[in-house]
This record gives sequence, C-alpha cells and structure tokens, in this order.
Amino acid sequence: MIQTGWVAVKREHRAYSGPESLRIPTIMASKNWTEWMPVTAYIIEHPEGIIAVDTGETAKTADPDYAACDSVTGFFYSHNLQFSVTQADEIGTQLASLSITQERVGKVVMTHLHSDHMGGMSAFPNAQFLISDAARAGHAGALMCRVPAGINFGSVSYSERPIGVFSSSMPLTEDGSISLIPTPGHAIGHQSVLIEDDGKSICIVGDAAFSLDQIQSGEIGGIVESHTDAVRSARLLKDQYEAFGTIMLPAHDPENASRLSSG
Repeated sequence: MIQTGWVAVKREHRAYSGPESLRIPTIMASKNWTEWMPVTAYIIEHPEGIIAVDTGETAKTADPDYAACDSVTGFFYSHNLQFSVTQADEIGTQLASLSITQERVGKVVMTHLHSDHMGGMSAFPNAQFLISDAARAGHAGALMCRVPAGINFGSVSYSERPIGVFSSSMPLTEDGSISLIPTPGHAIGHQSVLIEDDGKSICIVGDAAFSLDQIQSGEIGGIVESHTDAVRSARLLKDQYEAFGTIMLPAHDPENASRLSSG
C-alpha cells in the first residue's frame, strides 16, 4: 500500500440515505466535512511482473485550475473536496524510495478516473493501463483532460469466469491469481481487483465503498452514478467478505495498513 496524501469530503459524499433526486444538492449544500482520509494506491509484486492498482493523487491539486477540465467538474471539486498532497507523497517519488523503478511496472489497473485515483498516471510512461471501456468514455468527475497523452490502453473484457461470489471476471495473470472484477455504481465502469494468494484473498476495492464498516453495513456512498449498480456491488463485496474472509481495502479506509499487516 502506498499512501499518496489525504482527502476530505462532505459527510454526505461519503454516505447518503435520502431521496435520489437530492443527492447532489444535499452534498453541495452541506457544511459538514469528514476527517482527513488516506488516498491509497497499491503495488502487487507477482512472478509475471509488477502491477499497480490506481496511481493516487498529485500535488498539482493545489492549483485551483487542475480539476477544471470543464466548468461543472471544476466547480464540484473546488467546493466539495479538499486535498493535502506534497510532491513527496506522489507515487512516483515513493516508488523510488521502495527501489521499484517505474519501468518495472508492466500493468496499471485504474479502478476509475476520479482525480485521487489517476493523479499519478504520468509516473508510468511504459505501462499498459487497464481501464474499462465505460470509464474511458468519461464519467461524472473524471478528469479526462489530465489523462496523459500517448497512454497505452489495454483491453478490458469480462467473461463468465466465476471467482469468489462474482460471476464474471478478467484474469490479469496467467496463473489466475489476480483478477479484475466489475464493481460499478460509484462511477460508470468502476472496477476492483481480487487477489488469491496462499489460501487467502485480498480485494482492492477502489471507491466501491469508503470503508470495511460500510461494506459490512451495506451503506451506500453519496457519490454514485447508478444507485442500483452501487447497491449490487456493495452486496457482492459484503458476500465476498462474509463467505471468504477476504481482506477488503477501500481506497480511503484508515484501517487498510493494519488490515494488510495482520492479514
């Protein structure tokens, strides 16, 4: 796990249970902020190569124009999210401290293209990026203007390949130990990564949930593009956790580090 700074959002952004039509207006009107939450990305070392999952945030968010790919997106970011990120926090800098050269990372899985997940994409100029077709087409809050030019996009295609409680998946390694699983809802085309290793399983959740507590309770976040899909993804994650004891790693859960070390 690599923590690339901190983010705070409106409390109703993290969890909302009111009428669907009032989701965004409620978040926009709120004056209640969450505590600072970690922004995490992940490096998986596998005999077939190194895989990154998400790229975290960039210190460029300090520039008020950074998120202004369009007027609506820029306005939402500036009024509803707060970031604390230094250059030392960025994934490229941290990889160097771990003695992992950027060239060794062959694949980068993007759960989706919100700023705090794609801010470090430029740190991997030689990698193949695995982004679902739906996410690549753009989704609410995606910073499409910040996707680096010349990105090598790999094909994402889910098949009827059951893994855990999920009926479809896409293997990322020939041995099948690392797989992409569809977890849409928070964003169109949102995806997660399921790892099976030595009798245990780990799920890098992205923003399909904000915390393990949220997965266990079935609580749904306030920022969702499809409430129906979000509910279904949350149910599948809960079923996976309960049936297999899978270590769940939502991108902003402060307990991730201790969960990984104890697991």
